[in-house]
Amino acid sequence: IFGVDPQNCFGHPNGGLYVKNGEKVIRPGNKLISFGEKSHFLIMFSADWHPSDSDHFKPVGPWPPHGIAGTWDAEFLGGLIKTPGSIVFYKGIKKNEHGDDPFEGRAQSGKSLEETLDDNGIEVLIFWGIATDYCVKAGVLTACKLGKYKVYVALDACRAVNANPGDEQRAIDEMKTAGAVMTTTEEVIHGKA
Repeated sequence: IFGVDPQNCFGHPNGGLYVKNGEKVIRPGNKLISFGEKSHFLIMFSADWHPSDSDHFKPVGPWPPHGIAGTWDAEFLGGLIKTPGSIVFYKGIKKNEHGDDPFEGRAQSGKSLEETLDDNGIEVLIFWGIATDYCVKAGVLTACKLGKYKVYVALDACRAVNANPGDEQRAIDEMKTAGAVMTTTEEVIHGKA
């Protein structure tokens, strides 16, 4: 179970890069986490962990400052279930790293997401989080490209930026074309995914 960036910056109205209704990923996301924990799945998250002078930020980059390492903005949303043994992959940690793709992140152990998945014999990935049309999509496309995993996206536990009208649908179509299966939290929990 992989939660993409369920952070204050994206999911809290006072966040640096608030995604409309981003806070609404927590309820279905928590259901997936609880289900994953009962099923002895590996619970993982990614988090933007930018330096304050990141090239990702305006005026050089496309985005306002957000997810700055060690700040409230970068913390996980209140109410998110954090299970013992869950692993967080920090991304965008260098000045010149945008950190869109969770596969670029590193755990505190220094291991990449791919190394961690391989070490744990993971063959199925269930993605949820923020934002469907950016970091979720980037992680899903990389997972599909690697060709080692069956990849699912729990769409009811995702929210999109939709900077341009239709971005969310285009992202969904792109993920489907890459081989990912679009599903829901309930389908995952009830084994129908």
